[in-house]
Amino acid sequence: MFTEEQLEQAVIEYFQELGYPYMPAKELKRDKKDVLLLDRLEEALVKLNPEVPVEIIREVMRKIHYFETNDVLTNNKMFHKYLTEAVVVPELVNGETVYHHVRLIDWETPENNDFLVVNQLEVIEKGQEKIPDIVLYVNGLPLVIAELKSTSREEVDIEDAYKQLKNYMNVHIPSLFYYNAFLVISDGVQARAGTITAPLDRFMAWKKINIEDDVIENRELETLIFGLFEPKRFLDVIKNFTLFANEAKIMAAYHQYYGMKKAVASTIQAIHTDKRAGVIWHTQGSGKSYSMVFLAGNLVRQEQLKNPTIVVITDRNDLDGQLFETFCGASEFLRQTPLQAETRSHLKELLEHRQTGGIVFSTIQKFEEETGLLSERENIIVMVDEAHRSQYGVDPKYDIETGEQKYGYAKYLREALPNATYIAFTGTPIETTDRSTTGLFGDVIDVYDMTQAVEDGATVKIYYESRLAKVKLDEKKMNEIDQEYWRMQVHEGVGDYIIEQSQKSLSRMEQIIGDQDRIREVVTDIIHHYEEREHLVKGKAMIVAYSRNTAFAMYKEIMRQRPDWKDKVKIVMTENNQDPEELAKLVGNKQTRKQREKEFKDVDHPFKIVIVVDMWLTGFDVPALDTMYIDKPMKAHNLMQAIARVNRVYPGKTGGLIVDYIGLKKNLMEALQTYTKRDQDKVQENTQARDIALNILEVLRNMFHSFDYRAFFGDSDKKRYEVIRDGAEFVQQTEKRKLLFMTETKKLKDVYKICTGLLSKEQKEEISYFIAVRSFIMKSSRTGTPDLKEVNERIAKMLEEAILEDEVMVLTQAVSSESFDLLNEENIKKLRALPQKNIASTILMRVLKQKLQDVKKTNMTVSQIFSKRFEKILEKYNNRNDYTDVYEVFEELLKFKEELQAAIEEGKQLGLTEEEKAFFDVLGSDPDIKKLMEDEILIQIAKDLAKTVKENRTHDWDKKAQAQARMRLEIKKVLRKYDYPPNKQPKAVEDVLEQAKLQCMNM
Repeated sequence: MFTEEQLEQAVIEYFQELGYPYMPAKELKRDKKDVLLLDRLEEALVKLNPEVPVEIIREVMRKIHYFETNDVLTNNKMFHKYLTEAVVVPELVNGETVYHHVRLIDWETPENNDFLVVNQLEVIEKGQEKIPDIVLYVNGLPLVIAELKSTSREEVDIEDAYKQLKNYMNVHIPSLFYYNAFLVISDGVQARAGTITAPLDRFMAWKKINIEDDVIENRELETLIFGLFEPKRFLDVIKNFTLFANEAKIMAAYHQYYGMKKAVASTIQAIHTDKRAGVIWHTQGSGKSYSMVFLAGNLVRQEQLKNPTIVVITDRNDLDGQLFETFCGASEFLRQTPLQAETRSHLKELLEHRQTGGIVFSTIQKFEEETGLLSERENIIVMVDEAHRSQYGVDPKYDIETGEQKYGYAKYLREALPNATYIAFTGTPIETTDRSTTGLFGDVIDVYDMTQAVEDGATVKIYYESRLAKVKLDEKKMNEIDQEYWRMQVHEGVGDYIIEQSQKSLSRMEQIIGDQDRIREVVTDIIHHYEEREHLVKGKAMIVAYSRNTAFAMYKEIMRQRPDWKDKVKIVMTENNQDPEELAKLVGNKQTRKQREKEFKDVDHPFKIVIVVDMWLTGFDVPALDTMYIDKPMKAHNLMQAIARVNRVYPGKTGGLIVDYIGLKKNLMEALQTYTKRDQDKVQENTQARDIALNILEVLRNMFHSFDYRAFFGDSDKKRYEVIRDGAEFVQQTEKRKLLFMTETKKLKDVYKICTGLLSKEQKEEISYFIAVRSFIMKSSRTGTPDLKEVNERIAKMLEEAILEDEVMVLTQAVSSESFDLLNEENIKKLRALPQKNIASTILMRVLKQKLQDVKKTNMTVSQIFSKRFEKILEKYNNRNDYTDVYEVFEELLKFKEELQAAIEEGKQLGLTEEEKAFFDVLGSDPDIKKLMEDEILIQIAKDLAKTVKENRTHDWDKKAQAQARMRLEIKKVLRKYDYPPNKQPKAVEDVLEQAKLQCMNM
């Protein structure tokens, strides 16, 4: 068993390895009603501000100590300003006002600060006491709070830690959170950091320790502590990578922090070389807009850049507005208010006479031939968003019909700002013979690909489902559409005359795609598909129409079929003077679009389905959006940008679904070729999921051909429960059958949610039955972290009450039990009375297996002895032929339990801790040693070894050859001290070393 207290001690030791001093809270001299360590705070302020009078220091402490409001976010924001800038206190000196700027932290020299890790800090507020697990103080200020949950208790996880912190903040001890930089939650397996406003899904792992390291998976606790809390990096994240925007506190994720640190260094280098800072390739949905804010904020802080002017370039008005709003929301972090160029002349005015500073937004279209020179300054940094779309055309192209020479926007941008340094952001890298993002901007600075974003939980998987066959679109005509549309894409941004030619050539597609009968079929299918899925998350969906006319036609057809959906479905497009009056009323104006954006982002608003043509396909973030219906040809980056609308993280959302009515599969596969190789299989086809589900369903039907489960489809909850329970017993009659069932239903569960819209009602009900049976078996036999979302809420509730009415036992108690408490005499009687002996045996095996795993973490020898015995019992159970075998296995398990319990308790009788008992057993496993040496001597050796190992542990010693060599030497010294037989020492040293490594791995 690895308890919460043990995890707490492990975390403290990690901090100590990083050089953080530690003190238990009970040793602090403090008032429990005060979360500040006032004596340490005053001492630090005097040290950091030696020129400031003591009375001013006391005034600063008063300002920090007492806030004008009781609102956590308001006070936290005010304190963050104090912390990162200074506390300004005026003083009247000789009739003049002098302003003292008092530092709370020495940001440049971390060792000048007073760091302290405290555990079990008792805080009394509102008449009640609460005790957070770990608080990290800097200069007496509680900057980090960590809440931990037991690694071994499978019923608790980081969500419980998150909820506990939220309760502390919102109800019990809010004053502790006034000073919080960020929060940490961990159960030993997962370890995440997030701010006081972050939802659980935005608490992120920190998967790199140093900037040059590769991402490390499955070591979340260590990478978070050694990566995020290295003192200089810890302070850097607080000061330079944390901001407030739109009532939220935002902290950089690890890919944003390391990526932007690289970008700053690359920009500084580029200013002195070829002005090409490079390309940042972070996949859509990974927080690119805030990465740009973090980069801009850090660039303006660099003294060697001489207060640069930053020009942010986008290629669309709507993106320019969205990114501009993001930057404006972070104006305090940026130390200035961004400016937006309305026209070309306005852009010229903003840049021409400015010598330093400023963040200016512009669309690339403002840089046309007549722009001319705007500034020759070298301290201008141009940040280009989605550079793959518009930043081409430095070399001329020729129209083969007119011979006219044309350049792209990139040439004119560089002519306007010839000495600027250029850095590019992209989520969809394109590299072909005539388009090269890296050619224009330099090497790739940092990559955060689709695969890594999904693994980190920054985005969700995207699934693809083709409905083309259902709407009978002619394949030959589709090829013609594809070719014409690709022509338009190739020439996008080259010039207005090319766009007009493309629009004319594409008028034929309007007739095909907008055919009235086809629109009716598409809409009918969308409605059917949507109604199958609307309750899976929040019912938010987007329909991408080919044109304004087809969007209008689709809207009218939806209203015809579902007139009560008037508030549910809306069109979002720019207004157009050529629109008919009815469409103009539906579209509205700019204010209408703003309002609809607000409504669509509100998960509880009745506006659920939006019909768009071009708007909201890039830079639009609605996390709850999980379904996109596409009836418009798209290619390359446009396609990838669009489908990324559904990859945002949202609670309960397992993936985003793309439903294709136009034949996008080939284009999608081509677009994926520009991504990293491991990204190319990350968009999964939905019809394949349906076929897999139906094949598995057939296998399960054949398996259950002799078992009648029709009662599941009736009206009685009791009969439904019984047929689930008895189905679980039936599955476990032989190990072969159970193995096949669990394997197939695991695959079924994975594909079911995604393809549910392609299945009949009867098929879905039948699949629900098999998943419920699987869940029943898992709840009685599972040993790992529980998958609490395996079954729907009704089945879960039924299992909560399972067998309770029969007064046997509650299966969910079996799942949540920590140890042998489940197997007290009362519960043993209940298990004996349970007629389903397979279920009783699997409960016993689950608990015993868990106990053996716990023992393995602490005692290699006992684990090895009992694991061999347990394997024999399991083998007998797996080879069972009838219920007689099951009864025998059940009795053997009970006997095994008693003997294992005795072996575990033996250490207490000898006066040994778990660690000491483990070394005692290692030494005593050799029968010759037991004959040669008294137990009392072995007990002394074991105690000495435990102490020696603990004193000589360093970070990652179990992975470093040199550190292991030192540990061997220390072990040998202990053995020699007690005259351990020389001929037995080599094996004993290695065995003790292995046991020590095991303990280290499970700390």
